[in-house]
Amino acid sequence: MVDITKLFKKYENKWLALTDDDKVISSGKTLDEVVKKARSKGFNSPVTIKVPNSRLELVLHVDVCL
Repeated sequence: MVDITKLFKKYENKWLALTDDDKVISSGKTLDEVVKKARSKGFNSPVTIKVPNSRLELVLHVDVCL
């Protein structure tokens, strides 16, 4: 697993398209812009993420059913 916290500082409040190993393919203000850029580079189904504003606190909830 790759530590992507550095991306949070560099790309604050932007959308990112990432490879499966968390390398940035493209970034931008909108999801549509980022996906179009990634597709133009040959990545048809990139992983996308919206990097939050650094002043926000994130809570991750995982619901596991056994």
